[in-house]
Amino acid sequence: MTSSNSDPLEQIRAQAVAWLARLRGPTGAVDHAAFEDWYCADPRHADIYDALLDSWDATEQLPPSRSDDDRSRGSATRAVLVGLLAASLIAIIGAGVWTQYLDRDQRSASPQLASRYPGERRETAPGHIETIRLPDGSRVTLDTASRIDLAFSGTERRIHLISGRARFAVAHGDPRPFIVTAGAQDVVAHGTLFDIFLQDERAAIALIEGKIEVRRTDHDGASRFLAPGEVMRVERSGPLPRPEPDRSAIQDWPSGMQRFTDASLESVAAACNRYAAHGPIIVTGALASKRFSGTLDVRDTRAAAQLLASAMGAKIEVAADGAIRLIEQ
Repeated sequence: MTSSNSDPLEQIRAQAVAWLARLRGPTGAVDHAAFEDWYCADPRHADIYDALLDSWDATEQLPPSRSDDDRSRGSATRAVLVGLLAASLIAIIGAGVWTQYLDRDQRSASPQLASRYPGERRETAPGHIETIRLPDGSRVTLDTASRIDLAFSGTERRIHLISGRARFAVAHGDPRPFIVTAGAQDVVAHGTLFDIFLQDERAAIALIEGKIEVRRTDHDGASRFLAPGEVMRVERSGPLPRPEPDRSAIQDWPSGMQRFTDASLESVAAACNRYAAHGPIIVTGALASKRFSGTLDVRDTRAAAQLLASAMGAKIEVAADGAIRLIEQ
């Protein structure tokens, strides 16, 4: 998968040609995982491969699929066809169709470019935090029990946050808008870093760096911009609220550590329970309204419960089902 040409784009072009030939060949299914790694390793890989694939499909020269009988007696012919495929692709590129990559704006304006991830869903299990690298170089970190749908196309980079929390680190340099749909609003990013926490279609949107615009997707169509350090808490319906400065709402949650300031013990337990793979923390009675300030590793429910019990002067009882109950002494 390497090229002796010193031009990096020529090397990537040769690699893309070789990958397309391999994926259309008899070992395509086996090679797909390695191809995914190559495709996501550099945004240029995705750009060049996609442009190459669109150019080839437009020529309608791909060999027709063959029956099992044909394949059983045609291994030599298959090798020749794959070789011809690679040679034809090189000829197509040399003929000038490669301007699709050189003119990114023109390429991105083409509605025929389908997503490489049409409706693909990614989700995390309770207690897990995962970072996903997207084809454009952007990164999405999914909090525990969170779900997104990816829908990149030639005209936009769109993600649907279905539930939970996600941090979006948006790559610069791609002319396609980066849009996250969460509840009844779209968040349009401009090369930035931001969080969205969605619960029951209520969204808390926090901007860490850069610039974002929040737009209603209903008939209202209103929009507001956020500045770094601002948070917007949006209800299911009604007008968009004004963003508020609140840097305390911006947490280092991707590390698993969460900071609480004068929070009720009930709300702290609820935050920990989002990560509980087994028994939750249960707080009842007067203990639930007591206030807690501090930092917890919410991924370790038992350790968090022990720290809370120590801070509140409570004791712990563990039920047969794994539930951890905090009880006043």
